Amino acid sequence: MRISTIILSAFLFTLITSAGCKDEAPPNTPGEFGDPCIEGSSVGTPDGCAEGLTCWKGYCEEVCANNDDCQPVDGWTHECVAGQCQILCGPDSSCPETLATPMECWINGMWCAARDD
Repeated sequence: MRISTIILSAFLFTLITSAGCKDEAPPNTPGEFGDPCIEGSSVGTPDGCAEGLTCWKGYCEEVCANNDDCQPVDGWTHECVAGQCQILCGPDSSCPETLATPMECWINGMWCAARDD
């Protein structure tokens, strides 16, 4: 009887620990606005951006025809430039810290881009 108790205990321990240790991988989906991406990746792929977005300087940005197509980024100018929305750097060369991608000022202090870490 003692051997069956040991086997039962080992089985229960294995069952309990395996139930609590599931690795949940993040979803492997295209990026939304402000998410990081890899330039040159196709739209709709995990390293690219969702439909209606483009990967620009390391983050997913909106495609646009005019400024009204660019969603507001609180406290920042977000405007349509050559068919793509872009965030203007602040007067002190700062960029938003509220997006999923860390940002830095790029192109002579004019536009925000993904920080190159």
